[in-house]
Order: sequence, then C-alpha cells, then structure tokens
Amino acid sequence: MSRRADAITGIPHRMRGLIVASLVAWASFVVIATAVPLLYIAASSLAVGERPLWPSAREIFGGFYLFAVVGVPLSLIVCFVVGYPTWRFASARGLTRRRDAIKIVALVGAGLFLVFTTAAQISTYMSDSTYSFTRGGITLTKDNLPTVQGLLFELFLVPFYAVIGAVAGLAAWWAGCEKPAVSSEPP
Repeated sequence: MSRRADAITGIPHRMRGLIVASLVAWASFVVIATAVPLLYIAASSLAVGERPLWPSAREIFGGFYLFAVVGVPLSLIVCFVVGYPTWRFASARGLTRRRDAIKIVALVGAGLFLVFTTAAQISTYMSDSTYSFTRGGITLTKDNLPTVQGLLFELFLVPFYAVIGAVAGLAAWWAGCEKPAVSSEPP
C-alpha cells in the first residue's frame, strides 16, 4: 500500500480523535480556569485567618456560556490546525503509543500557551495606550510591560496547559487510534 493511501485510511479515525480531543481540552480548560482562581481565593482567605470565601454558583458558572460559545469552536480549530499535522508528524516517526500521545500533546499545549502569551505581551507592549492589569491584588502588567509577578504567574500556568495537552493527547489517542478488525468467526 502506498504511503498516500495509508495516510488517507487514517483520516476518519484521526478526525474522531481530534474532535474528542478538542472537547476534552475545552472541558479541562474550563475546569482549570474556574477551579484555580476559586481555590486561590479560598486558600488566601484561609491563609490570612479570615473565614473562607466560597464562591456562589453564579461566580462558578457565570462565564460557562461564553466559554462554550467561544471556546468550543476555538478548541476545534486549534485541534485541527495544530493537532492534525502533529499527529501526522508523530505517526510518520512511529510515535503512536499512548505514552507518546500524552508527551507530545503536553509539549504542544505548553508551547501553544507560551506562544500565545508571548504574542499577547508583545501586542500589549506595542500598543499606544498605557495598560495595567491586576488580578487578585497582584499587578501582572504595568504600563504595557509585564511585571516580575506577572511573568511568574504566566510560568505558573505552563504546567496547567501541559496537563490540558496531556489529557487531550490521551483522549485523541483513545478515540482516534485504529482498532484492529475483529473477526466474527471462531478461531
């Protein structure tokens, strides 16, 4: 079988794997993006000796629709634009095991976060306005430049995006690996 014919036969499995991976990546992002700030707020209130501030249901699920309307299509686009070539590249080199999928997509997830974060920082720096951003009492950007705390915060987020990538890689491998045909005849 030619290499092109072999590549074409894997498309339905890969598409299924990428769709599942994008939904799992989106769901993982929503959980992490919601849970980490809420846990930080509760832990910081406990650390200072105050009564813990537990969020209301509105604070937890308030942005869910926005996450769904914007996040699912964006996740699908990223998974197909980045995931499909990555999958083909890995398959051509024999990296088709579950462990390979987890490692490769974890690196891709962390790498994408770093690229997008760097692009956002450069865009902020190049803008004509004076922009400062504070989250949770920590100044992340001041006068269009990231602060040391802001850079540390971004570095703190890298492992979370690697975990999202690893979970998406596992989902893509599970849903997209070609299952051997099972014969219905007894041996």
